[in-house]
Amino acid sequence: MNASGRRLAIAAIATLVALPRTASAHVGSPDVFLDAQAGPYRVLVTVRPPRVIPGVAGVEILTSSTDVREVRIVPMPLTGPGAQFAPAPDLATRSRDDPKLFTGQLWMMTAGAWQVRVAVDGSRGSGTVAVPVPTLPQATLDMSPTLRALLSGLMVLLCAGLVSIIAALGREAGLAAGETPGPRARRRGRIAGAIATLVVVAVVALGNWWWTAEASSYARYVYKPLDVSTAVMPDGRLTLAVRDPGWIPLRRTDDFVADHGHLMHLFIVSPALDRFWHLHPDETGNGAFEQRLPNVPRGEYELFVDVVHSTGISETVTGRFAASEILGSALTGDDSAWSEPSSGVTSGVGMDAAPLPDHGRMVWVRDSRPLTVGQLTMFTFRVDDAAGRPATDLELYMGMPGHAIFVSRDRRVFAHVHPSGSAPMAAMQIGERSLRGAARAPEQDHTHRGDSLPAVVSFPFGLPARGDYRIFVQVKRSGRIDTGAFDARVE
Repeated sequence: MNASGRRLAIAAIATLVALPRTASAHVGSPDVFLDAQAGPYRVLVTVRPPRVIPGVAGVEILTSSTDVREVRIVPMPLTGPGAQFAPAPDLATRSRDDPKLFTGQLWMMTAGAWQVRVAVDGSRGSGTVAVPVPTLPQATLDMSPTLRALLSGLMVLLCAGLVSIIAALGREAGLAAGETPGPRARRRGRIAGAIATLVVVAVVALGNWWWTAEASSYARYVYKPLDVSTAVMPDGRLTLAVRDPGWIPLRRTDDFVADHGHLMHLFIVSPALDRFWHLHPDETGNGAFEQRLPNVPRGEYELFVDVVHSTGISETVTGRFAASEILGSALTGDDSAWSEPSSGVTSGVGMDAAPLPDHGRMVWVRDSRPLTVGQLTMFTFRVDDAAGRPATDLELYMGMPGHAIFVSRDRRVFAHVHPSGSAPMAAMQIGERSLRGAARAPEQDHTHRGDSLPAVVSFPFGLPARGDYRIFVQVKRSGRIDTGAFDARVE
């Protein structure tokens, strides 16, 4: 059996038990959500990567209309020769309850940067979209006590049965029909049983050694997120050193590519989530970055760092630092800050409103349905001006109509989401290049064109766990970055 086959065997047993929370490209939120055009059809795609590799990914495609005849899905590497030669795709199954919903399952065989290609065909034509999916083996799982006891009992039973059969053969194989075994025959049986016992014990010991070696090998195969060490300099500079703790040999810290024009997106939050900064450090060396901090009150802070490798794998690195009172530099460029107003953040069912600096407000437009764990939801927000009318001065913020950051109150979940979904634009562009190379598909433009942006922006996402969350929504208006904060609860 080759290495992939052995890992598959381990993964098959591993999936029998519950999975713990682990790190991923978005901390605690491994699922990928995408809102895109596949030819004439708008599709909302959800890909739920497996927690163990090899493993099965779940794929859901919600199409824009009922005239779609079929949807086909196929997994492929995001880059390299494998991205140009697609295997035979699988036919997604149309839901009986919703004719616009298609579902399917795909095997993801190795760790790394993959894509799921979704091909849609209908009466108005056809189109294909590439969904970047980082496949990161996330856990080595212990066998449940019940299953361990069951398998151990069966093993003892089989071993005892084998020894008994061999002992009986040694004792009675040379006897005539109806002959009673004498002392010599019984001695032969005991010798055969003893030899069989030694062989069985040796085989079990070798099997245990093999299993332990394979489990240890898979443990080294489990995803290990990048480490980051931080230091605050006396002049108010925050330095970050990103280090690879050792995962797959090809992972590097000098191959980051720009996402929205920046190699690194740094998010700093206070433990109470009442302060928030979105900054963009400068690279100073291999894995080394620095950021001149704005005014930061004394306290401890947690940080989340988003980077994208040239392979298309995106990672979110977590860290923390403590700061004395910092009277820092003024914010410039795409950097932004937010602190909770004295009136607090409004929340509730219906229309939640967050105040903005120009006396306008940002409104979360939602219905009365509760949020459900993992379910694709369109989080929609409207920006009103000081007169209460929809704002007309919105601009692109780093190439997008808006950015949303989902953070759980315990900071165990973090996700940076765009109107196109949770996949970073750098990975989307890599997938589209491979798609154009294979099928000459037209390049998709994920930015908004026109003189002005609408006052409403939506983000497709599914909150991955129960609990309380804070959602930071950022838009750009007349050169100023506005941030609205909203509280959400998943029952």
